[in-house]
Amino acid sequence: MRKHLVLSSISLAVLLTVACEESSSKPPSSEVPAGEVHGASQALTAAGCAVLTTAQASASGDDGDGSVAANSQDDDLATRWSGAGKGAWLTMDLGSSQSLTGVAVAWHQGASRQNHFTLSTSEDGATFTQAYAGDSALSADVQTYAFSAPRPGRYVRITVNGNTVNDWASIAEARTCGVQPASSVDSGPALPRLPYLQSVGPTSALVAFRSGVSCTPYVRFGAGSDLSRTATAAVAGWRHAVKLDNLSPGQTYSYVVEACGSTAGVRQFRTASAAGTPRVHFTAMGDFGTGGSLQSQVLTRLGQAGRAGELLLALGDNAYSSGTEQEFQDRMFNPMAALLRQVPLFATPGNHEYVTDQGQPYLDNLYMPANNPAGSERYYSFDWGPVHFVSLDSNCAIGLASSDRCTLAAQKSWVTQDLAATSRPWKVVFFHHPPWSSGEHGSQLKMRREFAPLFEQYGVDLVLTGHDHNYERSKPMKGDAVAASGTRGIPYVVVGSGGATLRAFAGSQPSWTAYRNNADVGYLSVVVDGGTLSAQFINPSGTVRDSFSLTKEVPASSVLLVPASSSLETPPGPVDDPNHPPASLRFERELPPADRPEDVADLME
Repeated sequence: MRKHLVLSSISLAVLLTVACEESSSKPPSSEVPAGEVHGASQALTAAGCAVLTTAQASASGDDGDGSVAANSQDDDLATRWSGAGKGAWLTMDLGSSQSLTGVAVAWHQGASRQNHFTLSTSEDGATFTQAYAGDSALSADVQTYAFSAPRPGRYVRITVNGNTVNDWASIAEARTCGVQPASSVDSGPALPRLPYLQSVGPTSALVAFRSGVSCTPYVRFGAGSDLSRTATAAVAGWRHAVKLDNLSPGQTYSYVVEACGSTAGVRQFRTASAAGTPRVHFTAMGDFGTGGSLQSQVLTRLGQAGRAGELLLALGDNAYSSGTEQEFQDRMFNPMAALLRQVPLFATPGNHEYVTDQGQPYLDNLYMPANNPAGSERYYSFDWGPVHFVSLDSNCAIGLASSDRCTLAAQKSWVTQDLAATSRPWKVVFFHHPPWSSGEHGSQLKMRREFAPLFEQYGVDLVLTGHDHNYERSKPMKGDAVAASGTRGIPYVVVGSGGATLRAFAGSQPSWTAYRNNADVGYLSVVVDGGTLSAQFINPSGTVRDSFSLTKEVPASSVLLVPASSSLETPPGPVDDPNHPPASLRFERELPPADRPEDVADLME
């Protein structure tokens, strides 16, 4: 049975007193340690080394008589790897990038030879960076060489520049030391709200969550499976949003939340791709915040690996029926917890969020970018790869907000400048009230009159909305009609099918509708790749109910050598009194699902 390194340090039970290779050109293949039977296993121990499993070992060469690289991983001190010449190397491939802290080596004839060596690490197996250089101690003990700080890497190389006897490299056993992979299982007291990803950009991300007691939590994180970096919450309290900074675009990161005795198991997310990346996969849905059976069906499908894409757009009515604090908790965050731990959510407010204090709980619970002059999260923009995304507050635009919180004029002025300034080749706008709809509410004409001309002027490619509880895609529209043949139009897609009770269409299908469906809940999956945007409306069984594609010429300059966006600026959110939990966070019992038509009725309209 294979035996592994442990953390205590003891001398090897048997000294490796084989005959010296001296200056011969090849070590004798018949050497056997005194008192040992060739091939017998010996437990190996090392101090200060949490051993990482080697997937494969390779070397610059061997002695030709069976002293191969694999022998360094067989837990048998009677076998070895031997390579001739100064600069001979042994490389350990861990199979994936991990957090590395050092290397443990049992040197062949370590008590009589002092080896001169370097240790290097690599992410790709081609470019190695030196992490340690030194000489081995004259000892038969396993020796641990610690790096000055943990470093990410998949490959570890031991390069031997001869020893005090000859120019051979000879290692009985070698292991990489590192931070053991964190558990994916949550431990300690359950967090009242599990981590959810917010305002993820190319160089930063927010990890938000809630703790059961007041404390100042922290997040361990790093590239790949590395968890060697730490970010700490700015203030103590119950509601937390910890910023992870100095990230790299388009990379996968792992993170673990440590909060007040609770540990949220390791999860991964991907940062926003830089401008030069031609591809992005995202999903969108609205009118889903019920905590009910239809929402569950959609989430089950979205939760499958890779289905939700790199980010999810929430098109409003995220928490029925009034967007209260508890409705966000019970009808959005609880049912969506598994998904939101790994997929960043970018939201827009619906009319149901506006029922409570013009959407204030929406603003308190979500941490959206605030890159408009008002510093408001009600409307904002962000970039992901080749796409410039714009979220508008249609409630504000149609008069549901007081002037001190949001105005149509300010929003129009901002979006005009924002769309004019972007250099991304694709532009996607999303908000709640649809300018084109044959559903129960019909077309929101003020949104069409005020914003459609701007969308057309600045080359918006796709507009996504919710509000009507169905799916409907318009033909390419321009002005108040279908775009004439040979001219450019914009498709408007209603994806109000995320989980609320579906509704009948108000009348027969109009001529401007390309496809509509009020029989299936589901979501829209969109892939942008170079000059093509492909979209599918998918129901919980995985059936594609609608599909369409858009094509355009994408100049090479728009996808090459364009600098990445800076990190997204987001308001810090509510600050708690660390000694007194807010009364709004204490709920006596969980809300029932909002599964009935009356639970999702639009009382404000």
